Amino acid sequence: MSKRYQLEYDAFGRFLRGERLTARQLAVLSWKSVGALFEGFIRFIPGGFGYKLREFYYRPLLKHMGRNVLIDTGVYLTGPANISLGDYVWIDINCILNAYIGEITIGRRVHVAPFSIIGARAPIVLEDYVGLSASVKIYSNTEHPVEGKRMSGPMIPEDLKAFRSAPVTLRKDSFVGANSVILPGVELGEGSVVGANAVISKSVAPYDIVVGTGKVIGHRDAITVPDI
Repeated sequence: MSKRYQLEYDAFGRFLRGERLTARQLAVLSWKSVGALFEGFIRFIPGGFGYKLREFYYRPLLKHMGRNVLIDTGVYLTGPANISLGDYVWIDINCILNAYIGEITIGRRVHVAPFSIIGARAPIVLEDYVGLSASVKIYSNTEHPVEGKRMSGPMIPEDLKAFRSAPVTLRKDSFVGANSVILPGVELGEGSVVGANAVISKSVAPYDIVVGTGKVIGHRDAITVPDI
């Protein structure tokens, strides 16, 4: 976890245990709320002016922001110090990138289509030319049966929760169809294709085309056009 967000993490843990926040935690969280008010304002400004304003706002906050990045209206970037965006990345309308604990790294010429969610507790990497269709969900952490522990979500203290975290990697030129879910530990091979409405819990070989829970239905030709 980035040290930048350790205070928020610890404060939330105290909240879940019914403990009072420290004076320092209250002061820092209050100060950060002031910045969040401005961020909430610029989040929904449309058009070219909105794109440019969000670029100026997020550039110093992100771990890395490349050239000609588009952050659309309604986008939530939580934990921006753990988010890297390459050149010509477009984060489309109403997407959520959550990187308070894990890192999100997105390569060049990647489009994250509207209403997609990328939630990182372990690292998530989207290499160059990856495409995500609308409402794709990528998680490097999920509730997972563990003997004696609860699967009740984030409102349970960490030591009582049953979950699994593992890195997720989408290799160069891979593509994920609309409404699909990519779960922890998955690697999509270079050029692989995931059909719409799939739930992928196991890695996919390069250039394979899969549907459902990972059934292979075909094989894609290798990419021959040049990189730009």
